[in-house]
Amino acid sequence: MKGKYKAAIALLLALVLLPLALLLTLTHWVPTLAGIWLPAGTRISLNESPRLTRSALRIPDLRYLVGDCEIARVANASLSRPSRWRLHISELDINSACLNKLPESEAAPGAPKTLAEWQSMLPYSWLTIDNLRLSPWEKWQGRLVMSLTPQQQDIGYAGKEVTLQARLRGQALRVSDFSARLVEDQAPVKLVGEFQMPLVPDGLPVDGHLFSTFEFPQTPGLVDAELEWQKNRGQLLVTPRGEVEPMLDLPWEITPDRIIISDGRWHTEYAGNALSGRVALSLGNWQQGTEQM
Repeated sequence: MKGKYKAAIALLLALVLLPLALLLTLTHWVPTLAGIWLPAGTRISLNESPRLTRSALRIPDLRYLVGDCEIARVANASLSRPSRWRLHISELDINSACLNKLPESEAAPGAPKTLAEWQSMLPYSWLTIDNLRLSPWEKWQGRLVMSLTPQQQDIGYAGKEVTLQARLRGQALRVSDFSARLVEDQAPVKLVGEFQMPLVPDGLPVDGHLFSTFEFPQTPGLVDAELEWQKNRGQLLVTPRGEVEPMLDLPWEITPDRIIISDGRWHTEYAGNALSGRVALSLGNWQQGTEQM
């Protein structure tokens, strides 16, 4: 009997001490375990051990690296599940200079390819990042809030220079508010629109209708722009606020090799005189940059 008691006590101690030991050594074994699923040449690093409380798992600091280049740093993250999963991050810094160092790899067999497949994998969850910074574009840093379900994804972003409210249901993307200050001391560019995203999310929307408001150089007041397209062709209309005749009307077509504007028209006033004309333009090798056009 004494041997059975000793065995029971040893088992009880093991059940208590093993989870405690795992928690105390998280910084050592979690990065190694995560490396099984991470792309080759990348790793995560924990400077402080995560803490498990009654309500959440808290991660004070986490870094994601490719080689010695830090792609991302997470500060003060917590994961909880009040009614659905909730991930809250105080700060997320992303270094875009490290992205081109990621090794190329083929998609794993059975990996999701279509937008619907990706959406079906989303858990019912909330994501909040109090301060999201992407270098070298720190000007656009802000607060990101997302509500995710397999059926619908809502996104809100609020920064000093940019704001966004959008909703994605299936392939239908609706931008209800977007505002960005591109030039100091000028009104921000604003737009709303609806888009049909491609079945495989590897390119631009296949069709859409977009409205935008901005300031045009040497034009008093605001200017409204309307962009409509289906597949690879569409039309851009730019009209001064309150006027009927557009100052710019550009039918366009885009292919992998060429951008074509045909039978375009422009209209403006200069020194009290009405000026107008036509526009035709063809640009080749546009995906290789302006030097190759």
